[in-house]
Amino acid sequence: MESKVNYTAVGLFVVVLAALLGGLGWWLATGGKQTATRPYLIYATDNVSGLKTDSNVLYRGVTVGKVASIVIDPQNPALIRIKVEIDRDVPVRNDTVAQLSPLGVTGLSAVNLIGGASPVPLTTPPGQPDPVIPYKPSVFTQIEGGINDAAITLARISQRVDALLSPANVQALGATLRNLQTLSQTLAANQGNIDRTFAAAQRTSQNLDAMSAQGEQIMRQTQQLVAALQQTSAQLPQVMTQIASAASSVTRASNTTTVFTTGGTQAVTQLQTRTLPEVDALMRNLQQLSAQLAELTENLKTNPSQLLYGPALPRPGPGEQP
Repeated sequence: MESKVNYTAVGLFVVVLAALLGGLGWWLATGGKQTATRPYLIYATDNVSGLKTDSNVLYRGVTVGKVASIVIDPQNPALIRIKVEIDRDVPVRNDTVAQLSPLGVTGLSAVNLIGGASPVPLTTPPGQPDPVIPYKPSVFTQIEGGINDAAITLARISQRVDALLSPANVQALGATLRNLQTLSQTLAANQGNIDRTFAAAQRTSQNLDAMSAQGEQIMRQTQQLVAALQQTSAQLPQVMTQIASAASSVTRASNTTTVFTTGGTQAVTQLQTRTLPEVDALMRNLQQLSAQLAELTENLKTNPSQLLYGPALPRPGPGEQP
């Protein structure tokens, strides 16, 4: 007896079973959901060890996508180009920043997105195929960098301390301490002089205060003087007018004096040419007359009879008869 098998039904069953198995696998792979994604680029500047393809992309701890690829940027080998696929409904803003976060002690890492408070969405920059999310070094990278910087700083400090504590510097430091001790002893020995110096400085300060008060008084007097000068300056135009009037009067008086001087000059000239010679001749005549009168008086005193008989005749000379 031959079995009757429907190969068409068997084939159909196999196809249906394969489709079911494929759908189950897809469901297990995608978690049972199907969401449209959008590609983004991240350029990492530090070590990305622990990050793998298909690693999760987290937004504040919530899985929102996967890592699609990790390659070295061909244009800048110092950057690691990470391409991620993120759900389209995730708000990636222009202040969103990507950072690597370790997943416990497994050694694996995930991309964690932080920020997103800005209302402006992230746009694609010129020359890039997809929007670029700014990268911020991870906390461990920052700690590592800080440790390295601290180690370098400690090494420099150690070198400087070694240089500072060299035998020559130690000797110089000892000499400085001895000089400080000597200075301290000198100050202690001259404590009285120092006290007197401070007292003199205090008196000087008091004198300066007094001088300051005097300076203020002088300033007030100066201000008063300036005010008086301003008042005088205000009266100066009136005074100048009076001076101009006086100058005009002096000019007129000078003209009058000039006329008078001219007349006086003519009178002096006439006096010198005519009057003075006549006066001089009169004076000579008066002197002769005075001499004659004096001689007559003497003769009368010696011989009053002259008034009756006239003057005595002179004695006859030799050969003359009386």
